[in-house]
Amino acid sequence: MGHKISAVINSLNEEANIKACLECLTWCDEIIVVDMYSSDETRKIAEEYTDKIFLFEQKGYVEPARKFAVEQATCDWILIVDADELIPASLKEQILFEIEKNDVDVVYLPRKNYIMGELIKYSGWWPDYQLRLFKKNTVNFTDQIHAGIRIEENARKCFLSDEEKNGIEHFSYFDAEHFIKKLNAYTSVEAKHHYDDRVPFSFKSLFESSLREFYNRYIKSKGYKDGCRGFFLCLMMLFYRAIISIKLWENYENKDSSVSDKYNEQKKRILKEYAN
Repeated sequence: MGHKISAVINSLNEEANIKACLECLTWCDEIIVVDMYSSDETRKIAEEYTDKIFLFEQKGYVEPARKFAVEQATCDWILIVDADELIPASLKEQILFEIEKNDVDVVYLPRKNYIMGELIKYSGWWPDYQLRLFKKNTVNFTDQIHAGIRIEENARKCFLSDEEKNGIEHFSYFDAEHFIKKLNAYTSVEAKHHYDDRVPFSFKSLFESSLREFYNRYIKSKGYKDGCRGFFLCLMMLFYRAIISIKLWENYENKDSSVSDKYNEQKKRILKEYAN
């Protein structure tokens, strides 16, 4: 193969997933693992597959570490894979074919999401195209959560056909508890970004964004065909949008005085009554 490829993985306490992920990447010329100070066996397992392991401060979301990870890659092409994802053999062959053709710079890969124990085929989760394969220096990364990618203006782009054999295998949320845990972290970061960008809070935006999310996933993307899982997922995504707006309101509401400060003032007032 004339062109070489770097696989880039970010990890945090992924001992249950990282081995299978790396087993599916041994065909790559280079494997980069950037770990966010895992407290389990993640790094030890990764050492069986690569000596290019770096540490990066945990920020609560992956984008800053991903930017750093991509900067460590040295090959012509870069393949980004999450630790809870697998690259099946059929997708590997398609990736190698695209690299050998060398007539594009950026390749979007479809992704198959397993959520709450089953493959989700509707609800906006398929083909769920991800920008994961690209030539070095054609894509720039930022720290923006869920939107941290900037493609060079003249970069040639393509989407792999949405055949299941071309899909990244993503073993996502185990259950509602797992989803809500991630939701809590992600919504805090997104709300803070909105606040820093001076996005105004409004009830209109809260209701519109939440209802639009549910409509687009459950009706437009036929989430009802995913049965109970589809309904629950679409409902939780409605909740996701609503929580971002609520946390944005909290940022504005508490910009001058934290909730702790407000409560402490009330405590002082009550205790003062006893002092008198």
